[in-house]
Amino acid sequence: MKFKDSLRTRDFVVTAHVNLAQAPDEESLNRQGEILGPVVDAVQLTDTTQVHISGIAAAAMLIQQGIDPIVHMNCRDRNRIALKKDFLGAAALGVTSVLVMRGKKIPGSKKHGVRNVFDTPALEFMTYIDSLKQSKNAATIPDFLVGAQAEVFDPEVDWLPKNLIRKCDAGANFIQLQPCFDMDVIRSYMACMVGAKLTHRAAFIMALSPLPSAEVARWMRDNLKGALVPESIIERLEQASDPESEGIEICAEFLRELASIPGVSGANLLTTGKIETMAAAIEASGVRK
Repeated sequence: MKFKDSLRTRDFVVTAHVNLAQAPDEESLNRQGEILGPVVDAVQLTDTTQVHISGIAAAAMLIQQGIDPIVHMNCRDRNRIALKKDFLGAAALGVTSVLVMRGKKIPGSKKHGVRNVFDTPALEFMTYIDSLKQSKNAATIPDFLVGAQAEVFDPEVDWLPKNLIRKCDAGANFIQLQPCFDMDVIRSYMACMVGAKLTHRAAFIMALSPLPSAEVARWMRDNLKGALVPESIIERLEQASDPESEGIEICAEFLRELASIPGVSGANLLTTGKIETMAAAIEASGVRK
């Protein structure tokens, strides 16, 4: 079953990041697929500033394993012609979901002589994909899902999600949020999304991670834009005799709670330690019935 089908048939979907930086060859990529495949609806293939195997190439190999990939496509490294070619190539290989983003500026790009392209805004690229879905040649990308990114925060009572409305207007079918370990903030945020009727237009996927240590939790809080990691979570990890196991339990607890929040369609787990810990957290949560 593909991610697009799971969103229709499951109350709560689960995806997880494959670490492409630790997959230099087919064997190591397949190993990650073997660990995650049985416990997720899809795997996500990130597009980072590191040099690693192409997400589209990785998708082709994972599809052969029967694993549905969500390919991340950012507008930092490619002009619009390259973006369109990559998208059509991914669709031809059997990819049915992409996450479109602007992409972060490459650190030290001038020093290293690397150019940030940013030729095409993410909204424009999403609109292009949506135009293909509406065209007479739509059969080439049937039921294709397009994702967009957003950050969770505690909104004011009268706040309107104008940027998310624009993303949905551009064709976004799912919204993927940055990591948040504050359930009160998530409940407040999602109440706003429900009130704006955006949950009728797009699936909202929250992000978590089985944090392996207090140090990693602090790094995520301080370095990952939009990530919310309360001090209470860091203290739990500091006080635990086995921080890795505690991180798995925290993630499992939050997965169960996320599944009860109106408007939340699922969760995506990020890799911050051993990839096996993501599978362990999902199994411990019981959300995959």
